[in-house]
Amino acid sequence: MLKSCRYIIFSILIMSFSYGGTRVAYSRPGLMMKIPTSSNKKAPYLFRTGFGAEVHNFNPFNTAKGVYFDMELSRGFGFGFSAAMGGDTTRLSKLEESQYNAPVEFGFHLQQKVYTYNDISLSVGLQDVVFESEQTSEEMLSLNTSLLSFFVVLASEKDLGEYKMNTYMGFGTGGLAPLEADTINAIDPSSIDSTDEETNSGVFLGFLLKTPYF
Repeated sequence: MLKSCRYIIFSILIMSFSYGGTRVAYSRPGLMMKIPTSSNKKAPYLFRTGFGAEVHNFNPFNTAKGVYFDMELSRGFGFGFSAAMGGDTTRLSKLEESQYNAPVEFGFHLQQKVYTYNDISLSVGLQDVVFESEQTSEEMLSLNTSLLSFFVVLASEKDLGEYKMNTYMGFGTGGLAPLEADTINAIDPSSIDSTDEETNSGVFLGFLLKTPYF
């Protein structure tokens, strides 16, 4: 009995660490890192909150950290809040001498369930209403419109015996659109022209498999 309890506690700890680590960069409501989710059932918790950190480099040390909070209100309306401080985006060779101070970002996330039928649900929402703290003497907050993400997600939740298969597919803009590259290059903020910003959009597809083991 004691041995079984140890396995259960170890599994819960592993799940907590892996789940917490996904919420640093993508601290949005839902069970996936970047893809919005929906459910035909009411959330089993009153609210959800947590914190985490990502280690981007050990030497020199470079991290990103954040906290999040979200809850589902009445009639399928969901609300979330996140605060994050990103890592230094300076190239690795210049990281030790970098003077870059990452701005603190405050994000709001809204979602509304509009349709349910059996194991199917449809939700619309707005993610990443992000306000960034400007590094000035006045410490002003500015809205980052390039991260603003409108989405529509169609979800299917199938019970397969001891397993459960969830599928999420939909359309999104802003931060949900495909990235041009997998890496971030160092950019001089003074060289960015806000008039060159374009609204990107794309489709997304995600799968979530729940097993009796985890």
